[in-house]
Amino acid sequence: MTGPELSRRLSGPLAAVTLLLATAPAAAAVSDPVDHSQPAAPDGTAVCADWVHDRYTAVADGWRWPTWHPARDPRYGCAFGHEHGSSPRAFHYFAHAGLPAFGPIGRYAGSDEPHVGFKVFVANDDRKGLAWMLVLHQGSGSPRRGTVRFHSLEAWIFRSHDRRLIAHTRVMADFGPAIANCGRTRPAGGWRLLPSPGCAPAHEEWTAALNVAGALRGRPGFAVENPITQFDPADPSRVVFGKGCGPDDPAGWSSGCKGDRRLVLHPQWTLRNAGPTRFRTDAYGRRATGGLLQRVSRRARVRQGAECCGVENAFVMEHPTDGGLFRAGRGLSPAGFGQPGYCVLRSN
Repeated sequence: MTGPELSRRLSGPLAAVTLLLATAPAAAAVSDPVDHSQPAAPDGTAVCADWVHDRYTAVADGWRWPTWHPARDPRYGCAFGHEHGSSPRAFHYFAHAGLPAFGPIGRYAGSDEPHVGFKVFVANDDRKGLAWMLVLHQGSGSPRRGTVRFHSLEAWIFRSHDRRLIAHTRVMADFGPAIANCGRTRPAGGWRLLPSPGCAPAHEEWTAALNVAGALRGRPGFAVENPITQFDPADPSRVVFGKGCGPDDPAGWSSGCKGDRRLVLHPQWTLRNAGPTRFRTDAYGRRATGGLLQRVSRRARVRQGAECCGVENAFVMEHPTDGGLFRAGRGLSPAGFGQPGYCVLRSN
């Protein structure tokens, strides 16, 4: 089982025992870690069997969900055919935040968010006194991203000088309309700038109009320098591979378009909470008597609304081998990507 099918309700010791009985024997019974129905990479890297992937789970809201994993399984050496960005364990506050759960926000909102599209962004120092870990559903392989406006976004934000958690929020963030990356016109609010067959630029950029009950606001942008596919407004379901990808390789082994060269731009966090520290909202950040639990400090104040542009507001993952940390002010020069084991369409 993968994706949303992996989530299981946990309630008490009996459920925990049932879960162990249901999963451990299944994994033990399937001893071969390789999915032989998938071709190996040119360097011989094999693709992992589903049961190897399904060992990576996290618990949230009383359910067990899929979570982050490396591009290759360290025990078996096989590849998963997709990646999830920064390692949560590289976050200085991992002991507090833990492994993120992929799926509960979309499940609550009734939105199907395929597992392979979840990406993690970790910045331990934003050079403005904050550290954050963001979990966004942002695939660049499926043309469906051109028609889906809201995507799950979880944010952990800590204040560096006293190591205090000042916000932990979960919403379906508004990424506005999809527009082709031609010209300079940008709508107000959120927007998704997508590569299109009719435009020369090859990059992709999503900017969120984030508003969690007025207590936390932001305009984080998420750029992809090598998106896997383009979006054709004239035929939204057509798969058109990305530009400047190198060899024509639909399987993705030799393609330079794997969707893994990502940036975070101008988060512009604004934190001002006049209400209770803990409160609930609906899936879209509006206060409600029930729903998603949010936590935003009443005492902390953050005002980054004017921090728009320039290298200090462009966070780059320079190399995945250090846990995939995003750093500000380093220029746009990511390196060491394109690991074997990524497949274009499976990478979403």
